[in-house]
Amino acid sequence: MTGKKNMAFGFFYFLTTLGLGMFLASKFQLPPAELGAWLQSPQHALLKAAHAHGNLESVLNIIIGYLLCRLALDAWIARTVSVLLIIGALFHSGMLYLAGAGFGWAGSLTPIGGISIVVSMLLMGIGIVKLKSID
Repeated sequence: MTGKKNMAFGFFYFLTTLGLGMFLASKFQLPPAELGAWLQSPQHALLKAAHAHGNLESVLNIIIGYLLCRLALDAWIARTVSVLLIIGALFHSGMLYLAGAGFGWAGSLTPIGGISIVVSMLLMGIGIVKLKSID
């Protein structure tokens, strides 16, 4: 069933964003001087962005996955959206995770994820418009 893998991916990916959130919160235990440096660091900015975008992309996979299971979209649209949403999360917030972990090259791959998500939203819109009815 198309969409089921998106829902499963979304829930498991959300766990990673929760873990990252706990890591970021733990940094507030640093001594004030170290905390100030941490809050100003590029690593903090990247991980904070990965956390925020990862949460959104997880929930997006869950919701769109559910819709893919429930709506009678054209099969090619449903399959394409399903794959693009997972690619979008992994290459957008996933690459931000890696960049924040010190793999600077990963940041240059984030546009792949952003474009994948934009295309998946466009295809979902087209698919919804083409529906005869929504039960």
